[in-house]
Amino acid sequence: MTEDELVEAIRAIPGLLPPASPEAVDEVEQFIGHPLPPLLRRLYLEAANGGFGPRDGVLGVAGSEYEHHAEAADILSFNRDSCDEFPGMLWLFDWGCGIWSVMDSRDPAGPMWLWDPNIGDSDEPLFAPQNMTLAEWLTESLNGNLEDAFQTSGLFSVAERRASFDVCPGELAYTPPECLTDDEIIAAVSTLPCLPPPASSAAVIEAEGAMGLSLPPLLRRLYLEVANGGVGPGGGILGMPPPDAYQGTGIVFHYEVWTAGRNPRVPPGFAWLCYWGTAIWSLVDCRDPAGPMWIWDPMGPHPRPDQADTGLDRSALTPQNMTLAEWLTEWLRGSFATDFRPSTLRAVAACRGRPVRPAG
Repeated sequence: MTEDELVEAIRAIPGLLPPASPEAVDEVEQFIGHPLPPLLRRLYLEAANGGFGPRDGVLGVAGSEYEHHAEAADILSFNRDSCDEFPGMLWLFDWGCGIWSVMDSRDPAGPMWLWDPNIGDSDEPLFAPQNMTLAEWLTESLNGNLEDAFQTSGLFSVAERRASFDVCPGELAYTPPECLTDDEIIAAVSTLPCLPPPASSAAVIEAEGAMGLSLPPLLRRLYLEVANGGVGPGGGILGMPPPDAYQGTGIVFHYEVWTAGRNPRVPPGFAWLCYWGTAIWSLVDCRDPAGPMWIWDPMGPHPRPDQADTGLDRSALTPQNMTLAEWLTEWLRGSFATDFRPSTLRAVAACRGRPVRPAG
């Protein structure tokens, strides 16, 4: 979206606060010692004094009636204590749990940064680039993709997702391998080292009951005959409850939160199967015994500027155009090797066939 389109789109949001006064914006600029990024300045003056962006929106400037942050209603009072340690950085939006989106006000493009004190190996909070400008951050917020990516992965994964451009289908040298049979897949996976023991029949039955679905037969066999999770690309498939040593919360937890919860991300019957990192998941449609595989990638595609029209499906949930057996065959045959980037999954899907849309 252009700057003008963003301003108009945000102005059209119902229930926003009145715009800020020029004096209040000038006060912030005097405090930080330089102008605000032009887009943020326009939004405060032409759209609203805070409250736009994800969830309850960004902090406003002086005079704002922003009511969604317990510590401060305006950006100036909140940022006074950090100005010496982090010059030019403005704490703009609070995600909760101490996680913030921070803007570098010294750059007119307004690069966004991630502040998260909950991760990292040292006692210092993690402060890292989000690899998005303010305009990109607001665009993704308006269409809900940023919130979806945050909820299902986290802002650090979003930053990784945006760190490099996607491969386009025409750039991909790809030939799908001949699909193995279910028996061949079970036999091949059974020889792999360091897998957890299989799940019990009772655990699988209980999980299917909790999710209200029947697992595809091949997936059921993997759990019962081979291993309770850890099989497959990326971090391996999620396991059955109780929490397994590989993935912690397991397949049932993710189904209950992101498929059957108050704000479902995908249609009923879709199970979250494998997390690749970089905000990308593989899901399986359990309504079909063949187990069609789907990609969850709310921040993609992310093509190079000279390849904006790639023909890739832009939906957060997009078909992989392969069954569970084909997906596992790809993995066993080395298609998803250690140097495989998860963002290439869309290009693989495009090479395999015409996308379809999920029912329900």
